[in-house]
Amino acid sequence: MSTKPLDERVVIVTGGANGIGRAYCEDLARAGARVVVADIDADGAHDLAASLNDACGEKRVTGVGVDVTSPEDTIAMVDTARSTFGSVDVLVNNAGSYPHVPFDDIDLDAWRRVMTLNLDSVFLCTKAVLPAMTAQGDGVIINIATNLVWSGLANMAHYIAAKSGVVGLTKALARELGPRGITVNALAPGAVIPDRPLSQVGRNAVDEIVRYQAVKRPQGPTDLVGALRFLCSPESAFVSGQVLTVDGGLTMH
Repeated sequence: MSTKPLDERVVIVTGGANGIGRAYCEDLARAGARVVVADIDADGAHDLAASLNDACGEKRVTGVGVDVTSPEDTIAMVDTARSTFGSVDVLVNNAGSYPHVPFDDIDLDAWRRVMTLNLDSVFLCTKAVLPAMTAQGDGVIINIATNLVWSGLANMAHYIAAKSGVVGLTKALARELGPRGITVNALAPGAVIPDRPLSQVGRNAVDEIVRYQAVKRPQGPTDLVGALRFLCSPESAFVSGQVLTVDGGLTMH
């Protein structure tokens, strides 16, 4: 497995233009990594890349529009990373959605849409990077799951089922790809509070979550970047098949 330092690694982050993915890209660029911001929002991906390059004083980041449910788009994403930076060392499967819908109201089409975006995308992006990682004899794959796979939650059955599949896929791939020098892990965030004003109902929900956490404050996107940076770095080279939960001690296992 590669001992290449983080500032020499090329990292693809799907869903990288906004939210948690944006925080990942910003932190990795500051750490010196070459970052591919991959997002369905192509303009947002290009804008973030330009902003980070200005801040870094060099072209360390590139943006690419990608539909992670499209085999052709995911292959093109990897081709862009390789043509721009020469390799693909790390894939962060972050793209997804988390709709709140009562189970009685989830029809088969809605079920399939959530499964496609949250689970099939991990399959497709991993398939896309695998030839390059296999050829170079090393690689890192990090799948973003959720702490809800441990606890469950009403009105999110399709999302939690998809993310439980991500956890299972992570473990299976760690076994299968380890002999190729590729590690596969998952990062499971808690309820990340968006950086915008919340309604009273939203504030009450946050207070209820914090009540049961060991760390008594809301979780923000930057609470996840250190864990992700560790998994992207050579310091995690002997870690594979694991699910690292970062939720302030809300769930413990």
